[in-house]
Amino acid sequence: MIRLNPIISSAKVPAILFRRSDRILFPELNSPALIILKTGHVRADELEKLGSFLSEKENAKRQRFRFSRDRVSYTVVHGYLRWMLGRYLGVSPETVGINYNSFGKPSVSGYPRQVFFNLSHSSGVSVLAFDPENEIGVDVEHMDKKFEFEPIMQQFFTKEEGRYIQHSKAEPWKRFYEIWTRKEAILKALGLGITENLRVEVLNEKIKGNEIMKDGFGCKDFLFRSMIFEQNYRITLALNEHSGNIHAYVIGNDEDGIPISEV
Repeated sequence: MIRLNPIISSAKVPAILFRRSDRILFPELNSPALIILKTGHVRADELEKLGSFLSEKENAKRQRFRFSRDRVSYTVVHGYLRWMLGRYLGVSPETVGINYNSFGKPSVSGYPRQVFFNLSHSSGVSVLAFDPENEIGVDVEHMDKKFEFEPIMQQFFTKEEGRYIQHSKAEPWKRFYEIWTRKEAILKALGLGITENLRVEVLNEKIKGNEIMKDGFGCKDFLFRSMIFEQNYRITLALNEHSGNIHAYVIGNDEDGIPISEV
């Protein structure tokens, strides 16, 4: 049986510290922060508040969504992102200049303070990841055990990853999402195209950036941190090995919410 091969001690892996809130809150960014947003459970008054932070272009894009749930989700994620960035950078949220590279990786530049961030969304749950000092990537996927993942695995996964998925004692579909979210998280952290680079191998808990970026750019080493949220969501972070503990916040949780479990 193939196992994930951690090449660093677990004592060196940043811990994840959790907090829940039914209201929008602003965590200080002294270390990496993970924000888990249940976009369908945000209070109406706070949805209006977050909508006021959107830029003119984002407002126009929000109005183009056909379904209300999609407009709400977009408002929550992008409004919260702008609020966090505005507070941290010391400017009005709607004026934050967010840039995107050719693969869609967002960033900010030209401010006295620096902050790195990434975002992902899947079936009513959105995640935002922030790091005050280093690049960071995040991916969330709603896990569907009936999803036919074999064609994707055969096309984009390495042989070693395929054997790990198929020969594990756990259900293969769970291992598929574990590997898939690692791939997306590390490629998003490095600002690379997803489709073109999915064959990067992510079995180790630590991955060297220069094994992916042949020109030396982004050659810092990254660690993976992963968790299950409410049984059906896999969330994975790719963060610099020298980043501190991760402070995670669940916002918009309802009374029947199932606690996070780390894996």
